[in-house]
Amino acid sequence: MRWRKVFETNEYGKIDRIIWYDQESVIISGQGRRARSLRYADGLEVWQLAATTTNTNSNQDTVAKHCQVIKNRYDPGTIHILSDDLLWSVSSYGEMLWSIEIPIKSTLKNLFLLSTSQYVIVGSLDSNSNQLQVTYYSKQDGQQAFSSSLPWSFNAKDSLNKCSTMNNLILCSNNEELSIITIPTTTDDTNVKTRHIKASSKIEQIRILYESTTRSVILIKSDNGETKIYQFNKKESTSEWDFNELNIQMKSNSFISIATDKNLAGQQILEASANDQKLNFHVSTINEQTLTNTRSYSVELPENMGEIEYLAYSVVKNTQLVTLRMQDGSLLVIKLADNGAELILHRDEALSSIISVETFDLSLSITQMRIEEEFGGTGMFSMFTKRISSQVSQLISFFLRLLDLFTHGNRNRDYLDKQAALVRDEFNLNKILIVVTSVGKVFGILTQSGGILWKNFFPNFAPFEHFNAVHVPLFHIRSAAHYTHEPLASIVYRDRNSLHDTHIRTFNPYTGDLENNLTTSSLPYHVKRVFLSTQAVDEFCKVLLFVDTNNKIHTYPSVPLSRALSTTIPTYIYLFDKSEQAFVGYYLSIDENDQKTSTNLKEVWRVSFQNEEVINIHTRLSSDRVHSAGIVLGDRSVLYKYTNPNLIAVVTEGIDYQKVPFVNIYLLDTVTGSVKLSHTHKRVKSPVHIVLSENWIVYTYYNQRYRRYEAVSSSLFEGEAQYNYSTFSSFDPIEPVIQSKAYILPYGVNAIQVTTTEKGITSRDIIMATPNGMLIEIPWILFDPRRPLDLTPMDREEGLIMYTPEIMVNFESVINYYKYVYNIRGIHTVATGLESTSIVFAYGLDLFFTRVFPSRIFDQLKDDFDFMIIGWSTVAFVVGSFVAKRFASIHQTKKAWK
Repeated sequence: MRWRKVFETNEYGKIDRIIWYDQESVIISGQGRRARSLRYADGLEVWQLAATTTNTNSNQDTVAKHCQVIKNRYDPGTIHILSDDLLWSVSSYGEMLWSIEIPIKSTLKNLFLLSTSQYVIVGSLDSNSNQLQVTYYSKQDGQQAFSSSLPWSFNAKDSLNKCSTMNNLILCSNNEELSIITIPTTTDDTNVKTRHIKASSKIEQIRILYESTTRSVILIKSDNGETKIYQFNKKESTSEWDFNELNIQMKSNSFISIATDKNLAGQQILEASANDQKLNFHVSTINEQTLTNTRSYSVELPENMGEIEYLAYSVVKNTQLVTLRMQDGSLLVIKLADNGAELILHRDEALSSIISVETFDLSLSITQMRIEEEFGGTGMFSMFTKRISSQVSQLISFFLRLLDLFTHGNRNRDYLDKQAALVRDEFNLNKILIVVTSVGKVFGILTQSGGILWKNFFPNFAPFEHFNAVHVPLFHIRSAAHYTHEPLASIVYRDRNSLHDTHIRTFNPYTGDLENNLTTSSLPYHVKRVFLSTQAVDEFCKVLLFVDTNNKIHTYPSVPLSRALSTTIPTYIYLFDKSEQAFVGYYLSIDENDQKTSTNLKEVWRVSFQNEEVINIHTRLSSDRVHSAGIVLGDRSVLYKYTNPNLIAVVTEGIDYQKVPFVNIYLLDTVTGSVKLSHTHKRVKSPVHIVLSENWIVYTYYNQRYRRYEAVSSSLFEGEAQYNYSTFSSFDPIEPVIQSKAYILPYGVNAIQVTTTEKGITSRDIIMATPNGMLIEIPWILFDPRRPLDLTPMDREEGLIMYTPEIMVNFESVINYYKYVYNIRGIHTVATGLESTSIVFAYGLDLFFTRVFPSRIFDQLKDDFDFMIIGWSTVAFVVGSFVAKRFASIHQTKKAWK
């Protein structure tokens, strides 16, 4: 990759259209409100223009909902852009030629944009009169020339989805008929002509394969798989077009593209189709109405990539290049030559759309397994024999490895290194990341090297919607602790063709191999929520529990609920009703003698939100550990934490009676439905990023009033006396004491997470991803809400620092240094075998993985530790002690003889 350009994360960064030129490309983004030019050679942004409007009824910061972009075929250096109420024209060298505002109202929508040698034509739909108003604007200065109208039978939605524009033609499909509407190009010709093309069945797609001022080619695809290609030729000295069907037989599942080059004898058409792990190409030359010189190519793919989603065929310096985007998000570039087709580029672009992440520990080595076997046996003799046999087998394997090293040398070194990389290291630092992408591709990534171990692609994949984001549940079914059984992971997703159908795929996280016994094609019920059982059943596997739309519990695989859930601890679950904006808590009663796998839930509480909308829900990490029950104060008393594991953070937004926007933060107990914390922030803009851990919560937001990013931290305490020191129950009558502080952040926030360790002894750090590509590690002590305004001796004794509203970030806290990572959507933190070490994985447009040490390295030696000096020093002290002992003995003997 020679260069790349990262656009904004908001609507202005979404690309609407790219216009290609010889040296540069013009990119239109932000729904037609921004244009910029990039140079191919080095990615330099040559110029940028932003469209503005002076209309009092429109906000300049408001992004339009619809836009159209065309390049004037009669003047290729001119680009016309229609963005709702704004029509503007720019040149390819960065000059805004003109900009005008078009009247728009609820019953009049600007839909179509066409161009001729003299005019820019805008087609506007008037829903009151069912008329399409066609207005002509001068191409030179944008002045309105004249307008006309014609009857229109489509509504605004169908006009956008079923219609396309080409030169001065509007092509619209209506079931089995394609309407071709010719728009007049001059004032002398005011006749609007409509012609029709009949299809064998309902038209599914209309694609413009090639377009010029005199000749165009379109493709019409029907829902029965029939594909037809039509060629349009313009009549001389008129605005009318003749069309005829090309005598070309195309496959139903093929993708088609056309390339033109001045060195070619005519237009070449490429037909491409995907079959399992193979791509087939057919290249032909369009000669009048038939194809000639047809040649076939085929390319073997390294994996199954699904169907073709995008195809571009071009001829560059007599070299035929085919660019494809596959269904799994892969980007392919294939070179077609006389000696065949060659795959010259393959990129897994699906890695930029990760939506779910889980971490798996690597398996134990054979030596580690044998060490575990040493402690087996019931009697003294059996334990002794198991230990001796285990150590003998370890000694034999050691000598066999030495023998292999002497006989084969380094020939097996790569294989041994690869095998060693897949075995758990001494401190469990190397792990496997299982990532699920939004296109249905699952990757297994080794954290030590970042290498991809395996890939799986699931067609007809659709993720679940989680408020304004997408999510795929990913579960640990069986861990690597049971080394006699392979570990298992499961993902649950919806069917793309039928969103009510739910699929389960269970696989080995080490190899990616599917477990067919725990994989289903479709569940016979509609899923509302899915979670994992608390108890392991057959062969140490946990089961998945599903809540259907009738509020019944189902298990997969089918087992009694008494085996899947604990019968001693009550089970409570909560569901969110989006239509009523309410949380509902349920109690699940389990009968040990009941062999049914589904039961009704009993409602125990309900919390509704009036005049506000729930925009997100946050829960604590499953690996969150609480090491200490309280905080030791400066006077040696203890302030006990309110560590409620049943809390969730709920974010709502709305507008009050004074038309002021607000955001509310709640901490809700999912067992009793009681609200433990409630904060209201006015003139605040979402998104709100939240971290919930131990007894505290930290969240960030954008303050519109002061135009800055702020963070609020709150801690919950029971007080100086603990209600129950042995167990916690949500039914205990505890009213937590809340302490809160607000802080000003120096940067914006894209994602936030907290570090986690195995025992929870190490202090916590907050990891924040900023829009400028930095990952910042901020100690929790800076967010501590107990920071006093004035430090007292007891505060210093406790280790608190004085409160200042600004969070000062040292650049040494940037954990990714100069390797900037952009558009981060989530951060995943995992504990390791070292209490001082936590690993961090940030994902978004870029991926970044590292280790952090919140409390420094207190349980391991540094990398530059001099083992040689400490070893020889130990030897010298041992020898010196024996020498000193000998001299002391001689001295005592001589002293006794005196």
